[in-house]
Amino acid sequence: MGGIVRYCLTLSLEMVGVGLRYWIITQISLPFFNDFIVHTLAIVGAAGPPCYSFLGLIGPPGGNWIVRWKLGGRLPTVAEQNILTAAFRNLAHRNIAPPRFVYTIDQPDLNAGVIGHTLYLHRDLYASPHLIAVLAHEMGHYHSNDGRLVLALHRLTIPGGWQLVSLAMGMIGVIGNLLNTALRLLSAISYIVLRIEIAIPAQIVRLGRSIVYAVLVAVAGGIGIVIMLPLWRDYFRQRELVADRYAAHHGLACALTLYLRQSQLDEINLPWNETAFHPPLEERLAALQPYLPYSSDDAIEQAIA
Repeated sequence: MGGIVRYCLTLSLEMVGVGLRYWIITQISLPFFNDFIVHTLAIVGAAGPPCYSFLGLIGPPGGNWIVRWKLGGRLPTVAEQNILTAAFRNLAHRNIAPPRFVYTIDQPDLNAGVIGHTLYLHRDLYASPHLIAVLAHEMGHYHSNDGRLVLALHRLTIPGGWQLVSLAMGMIGVIGNLLNTALRLLSAISYIVLRIEIAIPAQIVRLGRSIVYAVLVAVAGGIGIVIMLPLWRDYFRQRELVADRYAAHHGLACALTLYLRQSQLDEINLPWNETAFHPPLEERLAALQPYLPYSSDDAIEQAIA
């Protein structure tokens, strides 16, 4: 329920971007089309992302189209599919149902993530003895609202929005450096000729960049996520512990504990966020402790074997 409340608040804040996109599309298309077409384009372009986002939360299975393109996902090979079939057969005996869609990402880490009704597995995970433990954890996300919420939040941003904003900020950085050089030259000349020192406080420059970044994010979609990021970070950290307990409840506490002691599971992040949502390792291991029949690493490894 907490995730739904946060999503509703995020969607409300996103209306700032909707209004801004509507105005921009209207101004760009007015010279070329009549009023009906202009306003139709503006409504679709402005309200499309939040409507598409809401559909991801309440609509049919998703996460296997645009997200797949963004992540570079592919269908599992025959060998990978055979491994998956055996792994999900094991999980079926533990009453864990498989996901609707599974795709492989050609990245060399032992990571995975759920978006919508789709599970994404990194390539090296197929050859790992920790595969079943990771799958059980991910199914904890899958069989809850986590995947739908992540999909809905990703859909708030237009496809390619992050790349466009990064490109624009890069260009602004180049222009800013040129202006800074010109101002330094002007300051030197003014001091030599007029004995007047010209200086622009660094805080004003940073504030200007922040305002430009906020406007670009609002246009690309996701300003609500940026504003609500601290609340989302706290929420998804708690959801990681819930997914750990889901795996532990189905008899995989030892396997998951061993995995966490040897590796780090990096979930798929939200748009406009580069920091991990994971709780500290000590907190995760402490939460799994009540489910462990053994305390030592050797005993845990023997139990898994």
